Amino acid sequence: MAYSIELRKIQIRDSAVLRARGLMEGTLSLIEDDIRSFGRWSSGEALIALKNDEIYAMVKLFRHDRKMCRAHLEFVFTNDANADTQSAIVDRLLKYCFLEEFYHKVTVICDSGNEGLERIIKGAGFVQEAVLRDEVRKKTAGFLDSGLFSMLSYEYPEYNVCFVPFERGVAMVCGGKDYIDRIRLFHYGQTIDNDKFAENVAAGLGLLEDSGALARNDGRYAIDDEQLEYLPEEVGKASMQLTEYFASIRASFDVNIKFTQGTDFQREVWKALCGIPYGATVSYEDIAMKLTDGDKSKARKITRAVGSACGDNPVSVIVPCHRVIGKDGSIVGYSAGIDIKDYLLLHESFTAVTPLGFKEA
Repeated sequence: MAYSIELRKIQIRDSAVLRARGLMEGTLSLIEDDIRSFGRWSSGEALIALKNDEIYAMVKLFRHDRKMCRAHLEFVFTNDANADTQSAIVDRLLKYCFLEEFYHKVTVICDSGNEGLERIIKGAGFVQEAVLRDEVRKKTAGFLDSGLFSMLSYEYPEYNVCFVPFERGVAMVCGGKDYIDRIRLFHYGQTIDNDKFAENVAAGLGLLEDSGALARNDGRYAIDDEQLEYLPEEVGKASMQLTEYFASIRASFDVNIKFTQGTDFQREVWKALCGIPYGATVSYEDIAMKLTDGDKSKARKITRAVGSACGDNPVSVIVPCHRVIGKDGSIVGYSAGIDIKDYLLLHESFTAVTPLGFKEA
């Protein structure tokens, strides 16, 4: 989306602007009282959306349970908020709900006379779930039927997660339409720590046991055509290529990688890792030598930092930090566990040697 939308909670100081922009009516005192009531509102929050510091929408977000499973959105746009601006605001709200507040389900009600909003939310990926009879009172006498539109976390088209099973566990692939920014490896029976969005997706797809841990592979990880349609393009592509890798029918990857974290030094290390051929291993000192153009003295000084950067590699397998071992040939230092590192090395040792490549987005 071309527009950059800022989202923040409504404030008392917004009252005059909200009235001037046609988003709230009444005296300033009445509007200020309404805004104060939003601040005491335990079942939701009121937000404003700005483009270039100008307010274009007020949004009421209703929470339907204490576990914050579902959020319901009500939009009020200014008269000069065109379709592109409204679409950008809806996109920003979805990011807020799924990736910042970690709701699993987002709903919007659209009455039968609001075709513009219906086009926008359908374009964002919402699907109609039901028809609500006489849901909205008309300004004149009578009521309007409305459509209930919803989106689940694993249907979010801008950024999402998929899970690829292998012998020892599960590869979790995260990214958007144009890039992959994370691949984490888990053992079966392990919980997804510090990633509430990924946990919501896994739970919604039925991949978790009652304990919250990742279930063993009994066929439930297979991606059907409907789920593949929801996945952002590059995530779906990475999923298929990783499946082929674990099946020993692929030794190289052609996916876009985006390093969204890390220092400049760490990124240099991660790029250097991608030059390690499939089925080969190098030492941490070998990587340090490459980064220092063969200067042994400088290489020794950064070897420990190289090891630390390998441990922080955000894109496992495709950026093959598992191919870096101790100088004495020992298998050390792998965030997913030494047993998974050993598995990956053995897995590659029994298949053809092919250069690994990737494209950085």
